[in-house]
Amino acid sequence: MSATTAVPRLSVTTNEAAEALGVAPKTLRNWRNRGAGPRYRRISPTLVLYRVEDLKSFLADAG
Repeated sequence: MSATTAVPRLSVTTNEAAEALGVAPKTLRNWRNRGAGPRYRRISPTLVLYRVEDLKSFLADAG
């Protein structure tokens, strides 16, 4: 017996975060370089993740 339960996403990639915020991925990279924008975690040299809660907080503060 197997139950299918959707697991909520806790983190998203730069491209997904950019889409959610309505900006280009390059904008998020620029913000990271300037120390601005939403909090993020660098997982590896090529992978940056944004917590969904951090994106929500960023949008709430910006609004």
